Amino acid sequence: MPMTNIRPGLLTAFLVILFATGCVSRRSSCAPPQLARASGLISANPTAEEPSVLDTDLVKSLADRLRTANSPDFTAPTKRAKILALSSGGAYGAYGVGVLAGWTATGTRPEFDVVTGVSTGALIGTYAFLGSNYDRRAAELYTSLTDRDVFRRRLAGSLLWGDSVASSAPLKRLIEIEVDENILIAVAKAHACGRRFYVGTTNLNTKRLVIWDMGGIASSGRPDSLELYRKVLLASAAIPGFLPPVEFDVTINGQQFTELHADGGATTGVFVRASTLPVHGQDLKGSSSPLSGSDVYVIVSGKLYADPNCTDRRTVKIGESSLQSLLYSQARAELFRIYTLCLLGGMNYHLASIPEDFPAPREAMKFNPEESRKLYSAGFAAVTSGQAWRATPPGAEAHEQIRPRTGNDFLAPGAASVPTTAP
Repeated sequence: MPMTNIRPGLLTAFLVILFATGCVSRRSSCAPPQLARASGLISANPTAEEPSVLDTDLVKSLADRLRTANSPDFTAPTKRAKILALSSGGAYGAYGVGVLAGWTATGTRPEFDVVTGVSTGALIGTYAFLGSNYDRRAAELYTSLTDRDVFRRRLAGSLLWGDSVASSAPLKRLIEIEVDENILIAVAKAHACGRRFYVGTTNLNTKRLVIWDMGGIASSGRPDSLELYRKVLLASAAIPGFLPPVEFDVTINGQQFTELHADGGATTGVFVRASTLPVHGQDLKGSSSPLSGSDVYVIVSGKLYADPNCTDRRTVKIGESSLQSLLYSQARAELFRIYTLCLLGGMNYHLASIPEDFPAPREAMKFNPEESRKLYSAGFAAVTSGQAWRATPPGAEAHEQIRPRTGNDFLAPGAASVPTTAP
């Protein structure tokens, strides 16, 4: 899902339907990535004044006015919360693990009051929630994973009679090894101290995001609490169509039912919702602003924008490119949603992601230890060099802004002059 290259499972059904399309490749002359990345292209010969893009400035202005109107003399909170959101991203999770380890190395990493995770972010989230003492364990795991540690492909055509093209048995075994009774006890202790860890899955029956309180599960005293904790992590990483969904038995009004849950990335690639914030109803009364000055850190295990490439004029390739555009767009919208929530709550927004020009692997579900070590090192270096975080959402930087076109002759400021033939 989001913030990564397109996931294999999301396209499987589409590819099966269209497998009979022609094999002739028809390429156009495409701008190379160095130029194509400059999405906010400026007209070389504008016919009118270039309109300015004020998306983030406008939202910030409105949020400031709203806060001022409702709480002109607000009382600052006694404690500023530290909230961490970890995205989906498959093998790209190595970058997020590197960011956390580098953050620890700087001596500035806080203890998080709230951690949220989706898919690979849910797996990393357990370690992040428990603290920097688990950095080495997370690093060893994410820099050594191979495909066979995560999934086992089934026979060709299994999608036609099964629920996925691969088995998640290896991932299930991996989670059982990594999440043991000691981990469950540690999570329960952190929960008892008032800290919270949430994981997102997608309920395939309702087609909606489900948020699980992992500390609540760990401290529930249920005999199956460890099993349930592990199942939630497995479900959160179960890419629809690629890995099988996970069954959960639930009771509603005394009746027993079965829910099918899959990758939380099918509904959102990362999340911070009002229900996950450390705020109580009484805190909102009067003129207090309980979240003012708090920090929300979002680590995206992937890029904010897909790497440009030249799309073949074949039905399958056009469909793949379009779906990829949709997924990235939805992910950026969720990041902007979190940014807006920060503005309304007076919180500070911090966003880290794989740099646009970093040569990341094309497949998020290809686990290669050599590539994973590069991603880990990149995340570590970004933090220790002070270049990891930005305070703006996607679309706010000059080269990310979308200007209405007044023609088809453009300038790409800052981009080197390169041949414009197809790669």
